[in-house]
Amino acid sequence: MPPPYQESPSWRLPAPGPVQPRDSTAHTRPDQVRDDTAADIVDAVNRQRARADCGPLRLRTSLNRAARRHSTDMARERRLTHTGSDGSSPAARMRDAGYHPGYIAAGPGTPESAVRTWIDSSEHRDIILTCRYIHTGVGVANGRGGPWWTLDLAAGY
Repeated sequence: MPPPYQESPSWRLPAPGPVQPRDSTAHTRPDQVRDDTAADIVDAVNRQRARADCGPLRLRTSLNRAARRHSTDMARERRLTHTGSDGSSPAARMRDAGYHPGYIAAGPGTPESAVRTWIDSSEHRDIILTCRYIHTGVGVANGRGGPWWTLDLAAGY
């Protein structure tokens, strides 16, 4: 049985440091994410789940959309949080996507470092290693202070 749903606090980003010279690389809008990035996250999570004798998670389009919207929201607000800027909870966003509520995790860095951050957090690890979750959605948005990762997990429709 997963732990009861809990809202997590919002973590404010530190004040920006000195202005850096502008990067000449192409700008990526927050909602633009390569599909293989989601696959990288799911592969890393599924390796952790296999060690716990859980079945693999399967990506679902509607959960991906919900996760991407939340990642974009976090990037826009520059705030790492489980709660949307509109006050929405992870459960509400997943219900809107047509799923029984699961849980969400959000974190910084590369796909591997995001998964490592979640696994190093006992609350997030317990959720990720809940074997009854079989569907997932991944969102990532680039932006100042990011990338901003979201992992939605659900037991089914």
